[in-house]
Amino acid sequence: MSVEAYFKQVSPSLLEKFKKYPDFFELFDDAQYLPDSHFWQEANLDLNNPEDAEWFDEATNYVPQTLEKLKYEQPKEFEKLKSDIPTMLAEGKNSEFDIGKKWNTLHFILTGTTYSTPIPFLIGKNKQDKLASINAILGGNTIDYETDNGLLRYLNADEVTQVAEALSKFSQAHFQERFTLKGLENGFDSLYDTYKKLLNYYQNVAYQKDAMFLYFG
Repeated sequence: MSVEAYFKQVSPSLLEKFKKYPDFFELFDDAQYLPDSHFWQEANLDLNNPEDAEWFDEATNYVPQTLEKLKYEQPKEFEKLKSDIPTMLAEGKNSEFDIGKKWNTLHFILTGTTYSTPIPFLIGKNKQDKLASINAILGGNTIDYETDNGLLRYLNADEVTQVAEALSKFSQAHFQERFTLKGLENGFDSLYDTYKKLLNYYQNVAYQKDAMFLYFG
């Protein structure tokens, strides 16, 4: 599949705002493209290249364009949230964590089931192999905001902590067992490295007692 999975930290107070006013997530998401965000430090653009320069100009204008759209389309909500906009932009500038296209295989290894089989819990046990089932990629509740691939989902701060603790107990041996169960022969080191980065991201967000968005693009 060409879909990629993303995770993004958000403060609990701001999460509550987005649950009530979901369309303002677009502003939070666009903030990563502000000129002073970390995104551009990692993008390695050559602004002497016309295509790169055009992309930079287009993306860095997302925030003002979204502000104007929200102000025009939702004037009452905009007034209510006006004082929260600086926080939305400040938090939104934080880099999102991307596990790319590996999410599908990683989801199976962490849960023991394919992505097409809904899991009705966040942390549990797979009945077949008796190993932990950690819904770290497809878990959470939804917000009424349509992303490129489904509704936006989130984990509150307590749920982030639960997942971080469960992932920390999912050993390399467990990972290897599920890797073998899926019939994979190559790519273990790369996939396990992605898992460790996912664990580290969850642990860092949990340490800061923040919540997290989960979405696909």
